[in-house]
Amino acid sequence: MAKHPVWAYLVLLIALLILLVSAFLQGASTISITSLDAGQFNTLFNIRLPRIVAALVSGAMLAVAGAFFQAALRNAIADPSILGISAGASLFQLIGGLLLPALLFNKFIFALIGGGVAFLLLMQFQKQMDPYRLILIGVALNAMFVGIQQIFLPTATTTAVSFATSTWSTVLFLVILGIIGLMLALWLAPWANYLKIGDAQLKTLGVSVVWVRLALLLVAVYLTSTVTASVGVLPFIGIIVPHVSRYFVGHDYRQVIPFSVLAGAFLLLLSDTVGRLLVIPNEITAATILAVIGGPFLIFILARQGGRRHAN
Repeated sequence: MAKHPVWAYLVLLIALLILLVSAFLQGASTISITSLDAGQFNTLFNIRLPRIVAALVSGAMLAVAGAFFQAALRNAIADPSILGISAGASLFQLIGGLLLPALLFNKFIFALIGGGVAFLLLMQFQKQMDPYRLILIGVALNAMFVGIQQIFLPTATTTAVSFATSTWSTVLFLVILGIIGLMLALWLAPWANYLKIGDAQLKTLGVSVVWVRLALLLVAVYLTSTVTASVGVLPFIGIIVPHVSRYFVGHDYRQVIPFSVLAGAFLLLLSDTVGRLLVIPNEITAATILAVIGGPFLIFILARQGGRRHAN
């Protein structure tokens, strides 16, 4: 199937623009931009706009993280939420808040530590497990981290994420760190192409497999931990978006990564907007919408991969 990335980008950009306008103006009350009073102005620019920005940046970061995890682990169903990276970051963020609440940037620092711990635990099994068993280990780690978090704070939940509390002060932190991470990811995107061939072949080309894989994984952990520190755990974006991106723009990561940035932003903003509008005046969290979409998508991917193995 021939890929047409220019058309794919164009359609996605138009869809994203339409969604942005809708998310900005639609909500518990529909607002006309031509006749704003003080209350409506506050709603648009201090409530809805930071929420929209948070969703866009978070979606982009998680989509890229998922693409890098899949490339580095050579695993089509690798995702930060399934591998336990998000849950580890969430747990350590909670512990850091309890132990050192006054520490500057404590949420980010401890989330990054937690994501790193989960990553190191997972890597202990990488060489011993096939891709699907590795995912099972990730699921077990995820359940363990969630269980420990419930011990520390029984009322906490790592899935009920809402962007309703987003403010410019919290979003600014996310945007700065997110832009840094995404720029680094775009720079490293060509490296992901190296991992399509075998390790032995890469060594003959003078490419350090270990360093390429480690660089991609560290960026993925950084992106995941930053999002978790800012808005919590959001599932399945890292699975859905890279697969959709490859379908539309092919398997070259120089195309997959930038397309995933846009598609991840679109998917999370769409999930949050649908959650806001579906049961007005109440809300359904973006994480819940993503779970409804992502569960069947993961089953489809597993069935397709299984069918290919059987056919071979």
